[in-house]
Amino acid sequence: MSSKSENTLLIPGPEGWEVWQGSRDQGFSRTHEDGPMVAAELDKLPKRKLIMAFPVREALAVPFKVQTEDKGMFEDLASMHLEKIGVRPNVGAGRLTDVFSAGQADGQTTLLNIVLAAPEEDAMPLKTPQEFDVSPRFFPLSGSAVTLWRELGRWVFAISNDGYLTYFQSLPGDGLGMDAVRDIYLALSQLSIQGVDLEMKKATVWTNEHISDPTDEMIQTFGKLLNAEVVTEPKPRPILPENISKIVPANVRAERRMKADKQKRNILIAAVLLLYFGLIGYFAYGYFTLSKKVKKQEKQLADVNFEHLDIGLFNADWDELSPLVKGEHWPLNTLYHSTGLIPVSQLSEVRIKVFEATTERIYLDGEAQDIKQASALGEKLKKKFPDHEWKAPVTVTDTKTNRWKFRFEGNLIGREIGL
Repeated sequence: MSSKSENTLLIPGPEGWEVWQGSRDQGFSRTHEDGPMVAAELDKLPKRKLIMAFPVREALAVPFKVQTEDKGMFEDLASMHLEKIGVRPNVGAGRLTDVFSAGQADGQTTLLNIVLAAPEEDAMPLKTPQEFDVSPRFFPLSGSAVTLWRELGRWVFAISNDGYLTYFQSLPGDGLGMDAVRDIYLALSQLSIQGVDLEMKKATVWTNEHISDPTDEMIQTFGKLLNAEVVTEPKPRPILPENISKIVPANVRAERRMKADKQKRNILIAAVLLLYFGLIGYFAYGYFTLSKKVKKQEKQLADVNFEHLDIGLFNADWDELSPLVKGEHWPLNTLYHSTGLIPVSQLSEVRIKVFEATTERIYLDGEAQDIKQASALGEKLKKKFPDHEWKAPVTVTDTKTNRWKFRFEGNLIGREIGL
């Protein structure tokens, strides 16, 4: 096999980063496992094309449906959708978003919009990768199911529909308990709102022959909580996606750190040379050489400072957008907290059919088996979101279904909402 066709993959493993080598045609073999939890601590990477898979916890999946199958319109529609929900990545941070098709039918297309968080300082490997993507896209997923696996000490899950990756998310904590079940059902509800209905009858848990693998008893308990058949399978080898994402972070701190280390070595060599030439009588020549190198280093340092100034401006702009991009303001997070107010025992009796949320307004429209259930949800919303002024709830009975319809609307105190 030609080394030119081989690639090196950085994949987040169950308890640390893994290194895989191979090619699309021949497959990949793991050359390093149980690595560090931070990619920057990986060293001695092979001198081949490096492709990095960002962990699930560093990316946001935003699925939505469009009334077209024209691929040329997908990126514009994706940008418009992110703008609509208040996600505006700064162009100065590089390209942190990409969109992929998650299936087409009847003239409609389900799209998966991926938004990457700007990599933190000292998070990137010392060797700068040539290409980037998110980890769920490196593994084959079954037709229509929920798949769970461990990634850097945490459980994550992905939802596939007809073999297409439709959604992914990192789970809280390090176990498969009720919190994990709630997040999975919340994701399925969100997909339903987006028009992607998935009846979950089976879930798959990938194992790694690692001490962190769940026991059979844990799997059985998780299956009962999930109310679905749960099976375990060995985690498959990674594959190279047909179309690598266009994500290119602007964070090149690792590369700059390598240059800074090289500069320090050059300065040390210059100092040794100065001492050497001074001892043998060429002090003047050595001093002139060192002075010239110091000026060169000062110019390089000024260039680095100028580049860091741009990063500071970018961080300031990102802080300005924090009310829109922080997790506690995102519609999915607000929906999560709102749905979490419904007792688990009432999930089949109380349904939220329409949900809208912005930084200034929360709107829920749904139905309940009993008016007391709707009233209880309204009171919990007031306590959960005390910074909102809630309008008088609207509850009416539907004579056809013998269920109570409810409508709750809360506006951020001190802000006026235009209709």
